Amino acid sequence: MRSADSPAASSSVRLFAAVSVPDSVKQLLSSWCNDIEEQLPFRKWVHEQDYHITLQFLGDTPSERVSAIISALREAAAAAQTFELGMTSLGVFGRPATPSILWAGVEGDLTQLQLLQKSVSQLLEPLGFVPEERRFHPHLTIARNYTGEEPFERSLLDRYNVPAAAAVTWSVDAITLYKSRLQQRPMYEALSVVEFPR
Repeated sequence: MRSADSPAASSSVRLFAAVSVPDSVKQLLSSWCNDIEEQLPFRKWVHEQDYHITLQFLGDTPSERVSAIISALREAAAAAQTFELGMTSLGVFGRPATPSILWAGVEGDLTQLQLLQKSVSQLLEPLGFVPEERRFHPHLTIARNYTGEEPFERSLLDRYNVPAAAAVTWSVDAITLYKSRLQQRPMYEALSVVEFPR
């Protein structure tokens, strides 16, 4: 396990558990996003270093609980095995005319990803983190808050879809615990990277 220094016990941190994305994939995705920003008017495009697949959002958490969270993630990782993922087509969340999130979907070994997410959720629940009721929908958020003058049209998703050059696969071999640093870019910092068994 690779771990950064734990935050001071007197503070709280905004946390989430996620699957990270390799730098090579981040660079491909960021380059493509730079090419389409003018055609898809969203207020905020995600920083290259912030791409990830959320497993569970934990919210504002007293820093003294971080070690227990890492222990739970270590248990989830110990039962996991390396699997492959890749990017697929675009989608949106929110109102159809003014979506709040633009995302790239993921494909590959989704069964292993879903099992990992379920394990993380179950192991964190005894620590007071309630699992989300909505179905797990793995994705990479790439932009937020549509600002176009005309209503958003889903046909744009086909016109500016993920290019073949960015549709590469990568190996998932760890769970990352991130903290949010609001108003900073990049916004997310890895507190701990818990690796799967070799």
